[in-house]
Amino acid sequence: MENLGETIKAHNRGILQGSQSEVKSPASCSCRNPNNCPLQGECLKKSVVHQATVKTNSEESTYIGLTENTFKQRYTGHKHSFRNKENATELSKLIWKLDRSSTPYTIEWTILKNASPCKIGSRSCDLCLTEKFYILTSERNNINKRREIVSKCRHRKKHLLSNVTT
Repeated sequence: MENLGETIKAHNRGILQGSQSEVKSPASCSCRNPNNCPLQGECLKKSVVHQATVKTNSEESTYIGLTENTFKQRYTGHKHSFRNKENATELSKLIWKLDRSSTPYTIEWTILKNASPCKIGSRSCDLCLTEKFYILTSERNNINKRREIVSKCRHRKKHLLSNVTT
């Protein structure tokens, strides 16, 4: 039976080796048709703050979000929320509203910044802080809610000792 010290060392070793072995993938896009890539061939970037600009004939709205995974995984989640009314984001609520009123729209995706997520021992998460900065400084019609600015970092939980499995 392991003692607590060995369990903590094993957990820390696994986390640290995992973060050191992260090598950027040489491929930058895995779309079936690269011409339809939402980010013009850059959809496999990880740990990004992204912006969706929804344009209609009469107005333009922006949504700012983040992902620790690849942008493509988050984009797939957004597309799922456009079709299903579960785990709604402010972006999906806007899309549902436009669909109900039969308003034509287009969505343009951009990566605002790459940022590193919360690391062991750090007191802040650059990814979450960067998203909050862009939400606060957005000049356009931003559909993000105020509660996103005061929300806690969701990336810190993976480093808690309560998540250690033996």
